[in-house]
Amino acid sequence: MSQYARGAAFERAVRHHLEDDGYDVIRSAGSKGAIDIVAMKPGELLFIQCKISGTVPPSERAEILRVAGLVGAIPVVAWKQPRKARPLLDRMTGPGPRDRVAYLTDRVA
Repeated sequence: MSQYARGAAFERAVRHHLEDDGYDVIRSAGSKGAIDIVAMKPGELLFIQCKISGTVPPSERAEILRVAGLVGAIPVVAWKQPRKARPLLDRMTGPGPRDRVAYLTDRVA
């Protein structure tokens, strides 16, 4: 499986995980932008960058933080821990690679 196909499959897995938790989800497939998924619940808007490794390049982090700040969205990176079935979500709290904390949705796994 190509790296592109793995990334697309991971984005779909993140989308399904969020839909199972009651979010309305829009996936911007093939956009090449900083935001892969927009997820919404009443009073909650998530802008999500999906990275299997969890590593988001500085320019993408800055763009996600900038755009999320414009509309009050929560900037999130979704990543996959080896041998774990569901994706993990971290809220970006600043511009650095370690500026993030676990983000928990309503769903209890």
